[in-house]
Amino acid sequence: MSEQDMKALEDVPLLFAELAATSALAAFDTRLLVPREPEQIDLVAATKEAMKRPVGSPKLEQLAVGKRSAVIVTSDATRSVPNKALLPLVVASLRTGGIAEDQITVIIALGAHRSLDEREKADLLGEWASRLNVVNHDPHGECVSVGTTSAGHELRLSRSFCDAELRVALGLVEPHEFAGFTGGGKSILPGIAAYDSIVRNHSLEMLRQPGARPGALAGNQIREEMDEAARLSGLHFILNVVLDSRQVPLAVAAGDPVEAHRVLVDFVDGYARVQPPRDIELSDEAPDLIVTGPGQPLDINLYQSVKPLVALESWVGEATRVVLLSRCWDGNGSRQMIEPFRSGGGPRQVMERLAKAYTIEKDHSYFISRFLSHCPNVVACCPGVEAEDLEAVGFTASARVDEAVSIASASAMHSSRRTRPLAIFIPSPQRFLLAQWREASGNGIRLPNTN
Repeated sequence: MSEQDMKALEDVPLLFAELAATSALAAFDTRLLVPREPEQIDLVAATKEAMKRPVGSPKLEQLAVGKRSAVIVTSDATRSVPNKALLPLVVASLRTGGIAEDQITVIIALGAHRSLDEREKADLLGEWASRLNVVNHDPHGECVSVGTTSAGHELRLSRSFCDAELRVALGLVEPHEFAGFTGGGKSILPGIAAYDSIVRNHSLEMLRQPGARPGALAGNQIREEMDEAARLSGLHFILNVVLDSRQVPLAVAAGDPVEAHRVLVDFVDGYARVQPPRDIELSDEAPDLIVTGPGQPLDINLYQSVKPLVALESWVGEATRVVLLSRCWDGNGSRQMIEPFRSGGGPRQVMERLAKAYTIEKDHSYFISRFLSHCPNVVACCPGVEAEDLEAVGFTASARVDEAVSIASASAMHSSRRTRPLAIFIPSPQRFLLAQWREASGNGIRLPNTN
């Protein structure tokens, strides 16, 4: 992987536009699907306004009156929550309500992710990393029971969170592969939950529910339990945002953990639906080639980078060739995710192993296996991951971006039944809600061939 390729992978939308127009794909009917996103907002001004008029809740400073301590939950680096802009406004409201700055704790809602070191905390929070008491959530540490969900699962949460008299959460709302959307109660479960509580919520049984899919809330037992966890936890107030594909703010809402979250879910639903092209030969057949990648910040590791595959699952067929492009600058992100693949065999064998020995980070082992069971042709250019690990999970490893596209396009050209094979370039599909391939209509951007 050249330094130039690594740099190019930082800007996935631009890279994809350049790749899609190359002469190597001159024989393809090439479409770049980049949904139009709303205009950006002035985040500070919009946040002040949202906090003046919270949804389904008193103002934060009113909630703070008479309280002696507060906790603010926020995400780790896998979610681009604009903490540096939001924290000054939240802390100011808490102080107005009478809570001293030295009585405010920030919990990094890691779920089962790795802890952040001091430099990473500073990158995430800016000056607030040193001004406030900042702790990493430990799912194996001291957690206390706050009740039992309607699914019969005991919910245990961080004692630091439970001990605070006022509880606030910051978050980001976008589609999620099995929780429907991020944000809201997801800050609590899995964010600050005990390992056993997370495992029950993310179990194979729960992942296999029909409602556990991007964009689904009603009938999604995983999301319903997350919302219930927010209530059981005593979470008082949330401040959630929506960002575009370049991490620019589009919307913000504050207030009740469920009601304010739904305002932003409706906002995302209003622009994020993507229709596949229909003005193509053999339109009922899946694309011959799909080039995709998560973009920032999910390009942090392989564990996060497989999310585009989940988003595209209904768009692929057995003959589809998929190129996955991601920096994965922090490596695999999970040894547990790779483990079920080490003994070899195909998706069926991996599924059998998962049923016998399941741990939380094997949720993505499940999604990889499910994807490969009906689309076994993935070429991955992920420079931060060893080729051995990419091959172990069933991908073809490629060291360079152009090589990955060349390998997949040559294979797609050979297997296609179309006069001109169909190539879809779609950056960060996990950010959008993709309609079923065979049920949808609409056009992508037809790109010129370069001869």
